[in-house]
Amino acid sequence: MSAMAVQPLPRAGLGPARRAPRTPALAVALVCALMVGVPAHAQSFLGTGPAERLTVPPTGDALRKQSPAPAQAPARAPTSSAPPALTAQGRPSAPDSADGGRRPQIQATIAPARRLPAGTRGFRLSGEEDVLQYPVYLTEGQARGAARLRVSYLSAISVAPEGSELTGLVNGTKVGWTRIQAPGAVKVVEFAIPDGVLKAGYNAVTLTASQRHRVDCAIEATYELWTQIDPSRSGLVIAPAADLDLKSLAALEPDESGALPMGVLLNEKPTLPRLERMIGAVQALAVVSRLARPAVSFGPPLSGRSGVNLLVGTAAEIRGTDGVEDLGPITGPRLALLPPRGNRAPTLVVTGLGPDDVRAATAQLATAGDAGGSGPGTALAPLIRGYEVQGGERLELQRLGVTSREFNGRLLRTRIELRFPPDFVPADYGKAMLHLAGGYAAGLDSSAQIVVDINGRNAASVPLPYARGEVFDDQAIPLPLSLWRPGLNSVEISAQLPNAADKVCDTLSPAARQPRFLFLDRTRLEIPSLARAVRSPDLAAVKAGAVPFTAPGPRPRLVLPVADRETADAAATLAARLAIAAKRVIDFELVPDAGGTESSAKLVVAPARALNPVTIQEVGLDPEEIRRIWGGRAETVATPGQFGPEGVLTLDRLRRNLPMRCALPPAAVPVSVAAAPPATSTAAPAAAAAPAPRSPPRPAAPETDEELVARWDQTMSGAAFVPSVLREGWTRLANGALRLRSGVTGLIEAPAADVPVNPRASLIIAEDSGGTRLGETTVLVTAPNPSMLKASVSCLVDPVVWTRLVGRAAFLDASDGTLTTVQPDRVALIETRSWSLANFRLVSAAWLSLNPGYYVGMTLFMALCLGLATTGLVRQLGRRNS
Repeated sequence: MSAMAVQPLPRAGLGPARRAPRTPALAVALVCALMVGVPAHAQSFLGTGPAERLTVPPTGDALRKQSPAPAQAPARAPTSSAPPALTAQGRPSAPDSADGGRRPQIQATIAPARRLPAGTRGFRLSGEEDVLQYPVYLTEGQARGAARLRVSYLSAISVAPEGSELTGLVNGTKVGWTRIQAPGAVKVVEFAIPDGVLKAGYNAVTLTASQRHRVDCAIEATYELWTQIDPSRSGLVIAPAADLDLKSLAALEPDESGALPMGVLLNEKPTLPRLERMIGAVQALAVVSRLARPAVSFGPPLSGRSGVNLLVGTAAEIRGTDGVEDLGPITGPRLALLPPRGNRAPTLVVTGLGPDDVRAATAQLATAGDAGGSGPGTALAPLIRGYEVQGGERLELQRLGVTSREFNGRLLRTRIELRFPPDFVPADYGKAMLHLAGGYAAGLDSSAQIVVDINGRNAASVPLPYARGEVFDDQAIPLPLSLWRPGLNSVEISAQLPNAADKVCDTLSPAARQPRFLFLDRTRLEIPSLARAVRSPDLAAVKAGAVPFTAPGPRPRLVLPVADRETADAAATLAARLAIAAKRVIDFELVPDAGGTESSAKLVVAPARALNPVTIQEVGLDPEEIRRIWGGRAETVATPGQFGPEGVLTLDRLRRNLPMRCALPPAAVPVSVAAAPPATSTAAPAAAAAPAPRSPPRPAAPETDEELVARWDQTMSGAAFVPSVLREGWTRLANGALRLRSGVTGLIEAPAADVPVNPRASLIIAEDSGGTRLGETTVLVTAPNPSMLKASVSCLVDPVVWTRLVGRAAFLDASDGTLTTVQPDRVALIETRSWSLANFRLVSAAWLSLNPGYYVGMTLFMALCLGLATTGLVRQLGRRNS
């Protein structure tokens, strides 16, 4: 590893209000370390490129250690256990021009940190002002000890360091700040956290960035400003949780990518029933840990301070496992947390006398945990997944974590995240109203305006017309409901504030610091009543609440045609992510085949070659096209990448803001070489995968045209509308209306065409478009081979990627996290709750807005009926002229 320069922060441009307190020691000097030996290209932990720089913060004495006397030779600091270890080498500095003395030697070591969890906002601060917040759960012992906040970051070259700052706050207390200046290499700073700031439970860690462009003052230039946080080494520098217990499982530490590793221990090849119980326990742990990104692996125990090992089975099945003897006699459902042994992660044991006891222990695990902590931390913990709304609410943005502020830049962006119900119907039957409170200064350009975007799509724009400025308290902006979607919704309120001074672009003038906009936290958002029904097919409902698998009815089935270790890893990771969305354990029945006569929702997870072509056709895909596109990739298996399953981190990937686990490892080994299953296989025996047969003819529709017509006639005939309501009830009427709409749609519209497959996709997730019951839904997740399936699912469950999952089918390129979605040609609306007139009216209005052709046809039909009735009535009046 090359030398690492330790630099103090730039002091130029510091005013009295911003100057940090001086340290008691002599000022820190620039120390460079030179490699001895054969010259080589400079490298950092990120690979070839500029050497990494470690920056001493402006306050505190973090990372600084003065030697008793100036050393005459470079001294290497001890390495830490955090991969990769970073050391600083130093040599005596040049004589000081003032006193002729030599500065003391600086020595620095990067210690392990409690990393930040992955969130929906990722790890990038963009624009002129931005905020990232992370809830971090600590145990009582961790909160009492000494702590520091470490920030490892990379910035855009366009960021001007003299006018840009990165600030760290913990539970609302500012712990430090630094100039933003890291365009060529990752820079690390640490801030000491005062005693008493950290609390047991949830703590709010906040990073704010104020960034200004070096040379360009146009609004377009603000999009070039960014600071990328390196998640692999940013976090709280604290001791490991020595007092971890069942109530503080949320204190389990994430890995380099912000995911929670779960290592499911195996001492023998599991049967399908035991594998089913293991996946249930994985879901319970994912729910109680409250981390949005699980990473499951079956096999040997995990090592290091990140993650947790999970031992699931009856007392007989786990007998002989290291540490089980400490539990004593097992007489019923039992949960226990075994402390770390050596470098081994802690082990959570879920056991009992029999399978029923194991299920009972899993249910206990799902309800364990404590949500306490500091005030800001407990408020942030639920907000990190989006503020949940049900409709008919009035929300002040202060409740969403937004604060009042003055802004002196050119583009102010304020983001809020709302979580809509999974059975919300997005359509043009209503509008959410945003009531802005704030003001803008005089002298803005005529192009100044406020723009509101919902999920990346423009929803509204309001000009700021008055040259003299304005203060407003209730600027109403309507936002159509058709732009919202089930699950997480991102709302961005942008104020574009150009003025004449921007053409001169004098960033040091006093006028450049004059406020241009005032944003008040009493700005409110009014959500109207929402239509509650599930759109089918729509993957948004799946990712928002795992709706098909939580609906009342038969147990949903998790279909594993082949149960090799990597496929089981992918299936368990996906099940855990769905459990987080549903906020409870999903009672999956693990089966090897998707067939069967009983109707239940199915989640099929398998490589493409192991799938029945009929299953592929059910979700609207062409088996022949998949075999043609993935034929070459299916012939290879992927080998571990540079950093193994944790993902790949390079300077280029940080600059491009790619999720760390979205990286496909290289594929090199032919399948024929590794055809035999390894001796350590942990999956249940399965039939060998054969080459995919030729695609059979498309299966017949569930109902023929004659049956559809007969059912339509039967629905239309019979008693009148009102007597039918009185005789059969409101629920029967609603179901009949939905069946009628489905029958008419099936008669008029042509069958849906096959979904075109994206050739760059490494994973396909698709939902079938048939049926009017949630219990008949099939969701397919497939990839070219098992290793690529595991790597792609690990990328899919990243919160940044997962929230973009919508439509009938989605194609994921796991090399960079690109997700391509396909919208359905037509959708069915399936009721999820007891019938009510208010909801029926909203659902009907939503369906008509989604089907404008039917709306126009009904309008014309009603006009025709009115005309005929009027003609018949007029004909009987007056005298006929002879």
